[in-house]
Amino acid sequence: MTKDELQKLDNDLEQEEKSLIDQLNRIANKNPQAKGDFTVRVPNYGDEDDENTQETIDLDKNFALTQELESKLNSIKKTRQKIKEGIYGKCDNCGSDIAPERLKAVPEAHKCITCAI
Repeated sequence: MTKDELQKLDNDLEQEEKSLIDQLNRIANKNPQAKGDFTVRVPNYGDEDDENTQETIDLDKNFALTQELESKLNSIKKTRQKIKEGIYGKCDNCGSDIAPERLKAVPEAHKCITCAI
């Protein structure tokens, strides 16, 4: 990739990173003991059985969503770091170049297709 393409990709990833953080802030609190970690907020709709059931359902849903968003956020941060270090597009596993087609489809890919399978 050219320097301009890498800069555009980094800018796009920065915007996506901000969006993910906004989404996380809606359903979780930042964990003060662990940088970059979020703790799911426990909903409180009341003390009735049906309210407690809904709290449990929403807590489970938000827990899964928080894990997914954190994973995506960490992957984007890692990708942006690789761009800064000049090693973007290299497989974390074998060190070979990741196919440009794969990077276009999944810009935050950290493994070549062979190692990803």
